[in-house]
Amino acid sequence: MASGQVPSHIVTEDLTGTCWRDDLWLGAFGLHHGNVLDYFSLSPFYDRACANERGFLAGKPRAQPPALGEGVEYLLADSQPPHLFILRKMYRAVGGTITTLAFYYILDGSIYQAPSLQAALLARMQRCMFNLKAAFRDMQRDLAPLSLAASQQQEQSALERELAAGRDVPRATTAADREQQQRVEANIRHVLRKFPLPMPAALLEPGAAAGGGGGAQQVKAERDPSPGPGPAAAAPSATATAGGGAMMSAAGG
Repeated sequence: MASGQVPSHIVTEDLTGTCWRDDLWLGAFGLHHGNVLDYFSLSPFYDRACANERGFLAGKPRAQPPALGEGVEYLLADSQPPHLFILRKMYRAVGGTITTLAFYYILDGSIYQAPSLQAALLARMQRCMFNLKAAFRDMQRDLAPLSLAASQQQEQSALERELAAGRDVPRATTAADREQQQRVEANIRHVLRKFPLPMPAALLEPGAAAGGGGGAQQVKAERDPSPGPGPAAAAPSATATAGGGAMMSAAGG
């Protein structure tokens, strides 16, 4: 194994989604520089095979691991007591080379594993992509009415140009329009069968097409009598009849 290389059996489990705290312990002892590693040793983040635990079994505090020796160690890296404590997990090789494995922080008694820089950057990039996509969706929704109005205005302008040029603009018929037209025609045929249109009497008389003027005038007089009292209207007819008779007698003479 090369100098400074972490052995394959030293594995740091990813527990970034885990939070641990012990309210009974905190209520009894509190947190300070001298007992923060003792509190941390109760959590699932702690490696029981570390140098801190070996020194504790040898009668030394967990905060003072052996200065020499190979293995995993926990070190208090920074603190703002009593609210924040940052612990560093590292591997010490035989030659004294130290490799950082993970960071943990205790915030108001709750212990968390700090994410790696790669995981933090990836999470930030994913959040930025999500916000950008949401912004583009909102922008597309806001601009959709404007694009629809522009397309409608272009269609209306084209229609106005066609009408101004005097061209017949065909209307696109749909299936619903054709169905409505067929329904209207069927209703008209039904009404015509039930109430047929009356034929003119001039077309019903035989010889009306031959040009019988007198017959046509007589039919019109019968269908559309002139207004006025009956006797007064009948007098001209009688006179015309008498005159006709006189003319016929003179011709006969």
